[in-house]
Amino acid sequence: MISIKFKHSNGFTLVELLVYIAMSALLTVSIMSVYVSTSKVSATQKEIGDMFQDLRAAINIMIKEIRRAGCDPHASNKGRSLISDDYLGFHDHADDKYNTDENSIHFTHDSTDPSDGWAYSSNENVAFYLDSSGSDTNLYRWCGISNEEFLLARNIKSLTFEYYDADNNQITISNDSDRADIRVVRITIVGQSRLKKYEQTLTAHVRIRNLDI
Repeated sequence: MISIKFKHSNGFTLVELLVYIAMSALLTVSIMSVYVSTSKVSATQKEIGDMFQDLRAAINIMIKEIRRAGCDPHASNKGRSLISDDYLGFHDHADDKYNTDENSIHFTHDSTDPSDGWAYSSNENVAFYLDSSGSDTNLYRWCGISNEEFLLARNIKSLTFEYYDADNNQITISNDSDRADIRVVRITIVGQSRLKKYEQTLTAHVRIRNLDI
């Protein structure tokens, strides 16, 4: 007799298939968990990075411009009244937004080329302050000549200015003579991220050399 033998190829059993599906599901969940976690970290870093960049840009602009306060190449400021609109230095204003005090700063300087002795050119009469827009509080720059307002940074929690005289004594601003004594300005700005989950504080000291008159 001729004996014929067949070789059978064994497949997966139902139990093996279930184990494979379960392991694949666990691996997929693990990969998705890592992806979601990485995405959240990336989004958080971007949110914090954007906030920091906005604050740095804003405070650098303030430092650069406040340092020009009282700039007077023609020495034409001497003899002018402190309450005059032509006075080159720190100013009072009827509107608190444009005042020189603890929450805003207003100053003039003569920095055109060539200088003309007056703060009547564009960007020579400047104020920085906070103002609310809906649920957000933003930092603005105001130009007194054109009466234009520019947005510098969004989501600012607080902005404070401290003033010091030539001997580093802190000045409480109450009149024009106090403003004339300013030689150092300390800026503190606290910003928030877009979703207001994170905060960042930046501080800078600006020496006003142009006011040694």
